[in-house]
Amino acid sequence: MFKKGEVLLLFTAIIWGTAFIFQSISAELIGPFLFNGSRFFLGGLVILPFLFKKDPNNDFKKEIQSGIILGIIMFIAPNLQQFAMANTSAGKAGFMTSLYIILVPILSFILLKKRISKRIFISLVLAMIGLYLLCGASLDFRFSDISLILCAFFFALQIIVVEHYVKWVNPLKMSCLQYLIAGGLSLICAFIFEDFNLTNYASALPSILYTGIFSTAVAYTLQIIGQKTVDATVASIIMSLESTIAALSGYIFLHQSLSLYELEGCILMFCAVILSQLPSRIKE
Repeated sequence: MFKKGEVLLLFTAIIWGTAFIFQSISAELIGPFLFNGSRFFLGGLVILPFLFKKDPNNDFKKEIQSGIILGIIMFIAPNLQQFAMANTSAGKAGFMTSLYIILVPILSFILLKKRISKRIFISLVLAMIGLYLLCGASLDFRFSDISLILCAFFFALQIIVVEHYVKWVNPLKMSCLQYLIAGGLSLICAFIFEDFNLTNYASALPSILYTGIFSTAVAYTLQIIGQKTVDATVASIIMSLESTIAALSGYIFLHQSLSLYELEGCILMFCAVILSQLPSRIKE
């Protein structure tokens, strides 16, 4: 039986998985910085009206600190992902991004001194083989592949930071601050590095609205609220369902398909993800 926090994380995975459709569409129309800057600012504005209620039990200093750290991470990770979306399918991007599931317990060990199951090492081997197949059974990684691997690392770091701070802060305030910081940094980079085309931006607006309201304001906030009562490792396995949902969404709505190598790689990575989390789930 799912607990309340786990149900919230399940909804998060569904929203994130379907968001890959809109990210793929936007990647063909506007630059990643402009896309992420727009959606994060929109996400922050959606949450802003809910922040006027004061909570004396929260640590204001930690709210600011966590918001800044998460804002920088959220500036890096989604932009790396969006750069890759222009050159890869939604399904492949979803599965490579899901590497964060295996990185979470490793970073938990390094940063928080949490013990790692021996099965994590087996999972890593399976994941590396899966990555090899996802990259066309070649060691010649494309820029999009490297971007997605780095993206997975920063998303794993984001989950660890959320778990560390969430017990002291208001989830909505932490969410809003991270969105505004990530959005601001992205828009600055868009102004410096990208060209603006009003027609293309208008075409990308539906995708910006969906990802800004649902993928950003709703899903990331549900993640933070859900992690108040769910361990980071357990949370990561639930959210890993976004990769499967991304692949199905890309196939159904964008008519994207995976090669045999890529399909085998996805299966291996999914098995690695399940295996890496299974001991924690049984123990719970």
